Amino acid sequence: MDAKRLAGAPEAREQLQDVVDVVIVSADMGEMTLGCVAELRGDTVAQVIVVDNAFPGDRSVAADQARAAVAELATVVPLESTLGFAAANNRGLRAARAPFVLLLNSDVLVEPGAVEALLRELRGDPSAVAAGGRLVDPQTLETQAEYLPRPFPGLANFLVILLSIEEHWPGNPITRRYHGADVADTHVQEVMQPAAAALMVRRSELEAIGGLDERFWFWFEDSDLLLRLIRRGRILYVPQAVFRHLGGGSFRRWSKSERIRSIHHGIVHYADAHLPRAQRAVLGVVVLMISLPRIMLFGRTRPEEASAWRAVARGGLALVAGRAVPAIAPGP
Repeated sequence: MDAKRLAGAPEAREQLQDVVDVVIVSADMGEMTLGCVAELRGDTVAQVIVVDNAFPGDRSVAADQARAAVAELATVVPLESTLGFAAANNRGLRAARAPFVLLLNSDVLVEPGAVEALLRELRGDPSAVAAGGRLVDPQTLETQAEYLPRPFPGLANFLVILLSIEEHWPGNPITRRYHGADVADTHVQEVMQPAAAALMVRRSELEAIGGLDERFWFWFEDSDLLLRLIRRGRILYVPQAVFRHLGGGSFRRWSKSERIRSIHHGIVHYADAHLPRAQRAVLGVVVLMISLPRIMLFGRTRPEEASAWRAVARGGLALVAGRAVPAIAPGP
């Protein structure tokens, strides 16, 4: 049954009414967030929860107007300081009451029927704990191949990132397999890791695993979440649930040192949580190999970058030594 027929049936409308809370983390509460919130209409959505993550960004008149407009359409959860993406989502989840939660990035626009399609598949499969939609280019509506479902990252994935193999050889076999090159986007199927930018989850399952792991900052928190969820049930990819992905979000504002800290923080913490001991040690050695020369090279000319690489090196050393991994990314 397609979304239009489903929406047209009175008994179906009653079954789908007010059963999904949408949680959106916003870094600036600007026009992009307003556009995302404005498209979330219909009987399916019980409430829209926007977490204002207090990013020190644009405080112009236009931005303030957008913030006020968001507050008229959604429940706003203000944060006094910037938190990692995982922690910010958890603050939003505390306000959720509906049986299903849609975790939605603020740079995503919802196509008609997308929320209903995800809900329909989850309700129709009691063994499924989560379902992800299909991200498309906002102009052409073509599938964004880099956001197709993928396997969970392993040592090989992290090595091609750390050693810049992915940057210089983007079509290498490891990266190609990881980015879902062989996934068809024509039918609902069980997958490991759909794009978490538009992910619907049973709220009871989120509560059972304790929400998102707040050790993560802005990278690989989604992989960690889905890996813990898949141990509890099936995860579905629903290509009929279409979401226009604008991209960009808050990352354009980040300095190079912030990007260094955040991505390496995600890699090191994911390895610490999920890789075997021997693989953690190998990864730690590689982290030290790439960070120590940069500390010496940038010590005087780029002190902020050198400081970031020192934090990365501490994480690598902890992996090698089998110790608790320290925070690398800036904390609240």
